[in-house]
Amino acid sequence: MSRKIKIGTIGLLFLAMLKGYPQKAPAKPVYNEVIYHMFQRSFYDSNGDGHGDFNGIKQKLDYLQDLGVTAIMLVPVVESPYYHNYFSSDFEKIDPKYGTQKEFISLIKELHRRRMKIYLDMETQYITEDHKWYKDSYRNPKSVFSDYLIYNAPGNTEPETIIYNLTELKGYDGTIKKLTTVNLHSKKVQDYNFMLFKRFADPNGDGDFSDGVDGFRLDHMQDDLDGKPKFANLFEIFWNPLISRLKAVNPKLTFVAEQANWISYGYEYFKYGQVDRVFAFNLQKAIESFDKTKLTDAADSTLNFIPATNQQVVFIENHDISRCSTAVKQDPGKLRVGAALNLLIGGIPSIYYGQELGMTGYGGFSKFGNTDGNDIPQREAFE
Repeated sequence: MSRKIKIGTIGLLFLAMLKGYPQKAPAKPVYNEVIYHMFQRSFYDSNGDGHGDFNGIKQKLDYLQDLGVTAIMLVPVVESPYYHNYFSSDFEKIDPKYGTQKEFISLIKELHRRRMKIYLDMETQYITEDHKWYKDSYRNPKSVFSDYLIYNAPGNTEPETIIYNLTELKGYDGTIKKLTTVNLHSKKVQDYNFMLFKRFADPNGDGDFSDGVDGFRLDHMQDDLDGKPKFANLFEIFWNPLISRLKAVNPKLTFVAEQANWISYGYEYFKYGQVDRVFAFNLQKAIESFDKTKLTDAADSTLNFIPATNQQVVFIENHDISRCSTAVKQDPGKLRVGAALNLLIGGIPSIYYGQELGMTGYGGFSKFGNTDGNDIPQREAFE
């Protein structure tokens, strides 16, 4: 299928939705929002250094608006030794490859000038050995940051593992960093997270949110982090208080949870986690299967049993799974149907960068062994 056909097909679907072709009146409110989920390092490089950046996004906002996009969602922007910016080394510093704080705020203001929104992915559950909490508290029980992390042996000699019980992770470039889990039960950590999230929502603390993000994607959100009893009851202890405090600052902030197990319909996240949205993982799997029964069942369970004030984010691609074009072997008919269902079946549609071109890419956590490079194929540069 030619690129011209790919762009035209999905572009028309965007226009069809936004221009309001005659449809049966929905039972629940319609949210006129189309999210463009971006792995920003791979989107557009404005200065020729090989890294997508804030100015590159800003330069392509006309293109995104022509597609019908009304909001962008970024993966983390804070410093990390890893190319995807998860597992941070400093939550308070923006990765300089993306640009400066000033350039980030300039992008936000331009989005808001265009009446577009920006959502920021946040993962503060894990840190690398380069983070000051780790460096200062490792083998130093008297550190002021000892309570910020979990140690499993006297003398702070055995930091807690992270997901999959990893103690370290190799970067795609061969760099190996030690990792550990943050103590989300700590009052100091809870206050720190409020300060951090608030800074992104209201950078100068003046109550004018035109320079702050509109909401957050909460990566790997769980009530019992990684299934560990020591990290139980986090909805009540960590997430609920954090979201409540942030909404007291700006009631319009939107929170979308990534259900960590990917099989939840998200009901418990609405009831106990106080989030506004979750991702429709079951619906994604059903759309990709092109099985009518699976699709009907998943759509009913996804869209019909949630509170009227909550939403499901409907997607067929993201940065953690294989691209739809690869999954359907670039079948033109399936790509068109997948795009139509993605945009029109209900909920808040989210389009992954390059999806409109039919970009391909296959990943998988263990494809290349224990390395952060496994998912690079579905995070490649925008064609």
